[in-house]
Amino acid sequence: MQQNYVPDLTSLQLLGELNYRRVSKLIRTQEDQSEWVFEVHTVGGQESRLSLILEKESQYTTELKLEFGHVSDAQLMFDAKVHMTVRLYHDVGLAEITDGHRQFRGSYPYPNDAMLHKDEKFRLNQQLADLLELCLKHGHRSVNTLDFQYV
Repeated sequence: MQQNYVPDLTSLQLLGELNYRRVSKLIRTQEDQSEWVFEVHTVGGQESRLSLILEKESQYTTELKLEFGHVSDAQLMFDAKVHMTVRLYHDVGLAEITDGHRQFRGSYPYPNDAMLHKDEKFRLNQQLADLLELCLKHGHRSVNTLDFQYV
């Protein structure tokens, strides 16, 4: 008999709190902007760009569009960029991935037509954590086309 997946809400909430802090660190001192761009330089000359774009803002929430991808002139046969919608809850200090118009559920039956993992919400928020951490460790805030500032 197969047991149902039970989401670990404590880990999910901790991840959301840490992601909120990571986003706050990235935009610190430039909260009045509507777009934040970071260049990420890693081993082997790989260059990537992470952009956070303000979509919606209210008293208790902010919605950001995140884009991350390799910076290259080469044309690829597929879209190698990651696109996410991140919702920040200021009253509780949480960040989570949404798809722009709905939140992801804590668990999904498996298999399912959308091919979502049982723990899709946790995996997406972990991917957000990985991208933000990469940017914090190796990223430079793009102030303009000529200047860079360490995060």
